[in-house]
Amino acid sequence: MSLLPLILTATIAGALAGSLCGCTGVTCDRLGLRTVAFAVAHGALAGAALSFLLEVNSLVLGIAFALLTALLLGPLADAFEIPIDLVSMTLFSLYNALTFIFLILSPGIVLAAEKVSQVLWGSVLAVTPEYLIILLTLAFLYALFLITFWHRIAPILFDRRLAEAEGINVRAYTYALIAMTGLVVVFTLRITGGFLVFSLIYIPASSSLQLSENMKRIVLLSALLGMISAIAGVYMSFLLDLPVGSSIVICATVILVLASIAGYFRKRSIIRSVS
Repeated sequence: MSLLPLILTATIAGALAGSLCGCTGVTCDRLGLRTVAFAVAHGALAGAALSFLLEVNSLVLGIAFALLTALLLGPLADAFEIPIDLVSMTLFSLYNALTFIFLILSPGIVLAAEKVSQVLWGSVLAVTPEYLIILLTLAFLYALFLITFWHRIAPILFDRRLAEAEGINVRAYTYALIAMTGLVVVFTLRITGGFLVFSLIYIPASSSLQLSENMKRIVLLSALLGMISAIAGVYMSFLLDLPVGSSIVICATVILVLASIAGYFRKRSIIRSVS
């Protein structure tokens, strides 16, 4: 019975993290920001590694590095007129190098290794009531942002140039979505870990693209499939004593295979009905 609160807390956190990642995956894909999650996640890893060296709270520095990365990516790309993917991958490489340097220089190798393992692969033990409140708040703000500005965001997701022609401030909304991506990545790292968070972002998005062409449905489907993947992964982790991040990715991949099969037959039925 003592495990029940932990399982319930982890399930709710997984559902929230999965739905947030699902929505984020669609916006990143449509805006050509596929590498942003890589840079932000590894920024958090570098921050956590630096915290071991400085012997301070790893969450604070991880969040600071990740959010700073998310906030600076867009302006840096525009200021130097470099594609944002190139800036992201440059930072991704830099953060990888810094992470290993900080870990080598850190005191207390065993303790650092245990903490780094939690950051890299995720852990249901890291889910606390305070963390749940943060995820709930983030989910509410993200949903509010999408609902309030959907009439502006939808044209941008469809075609950025057409959206600019309609007078929409594409740059401002893109920066806002990058910042939201950073927040989502930071606060889902505890469950999925830094190496696998982008899998939960992009696999549900890929699954939803197999099942619909309507942008609103794609976003909703991606959120739903991300939620299902996360919940199934949490239970798989408990039942088989596996890392929670890895379990979530396996479940998400199974759903992608099933969605691809369903999408294949759906497209065939559409072709038959037309012909």
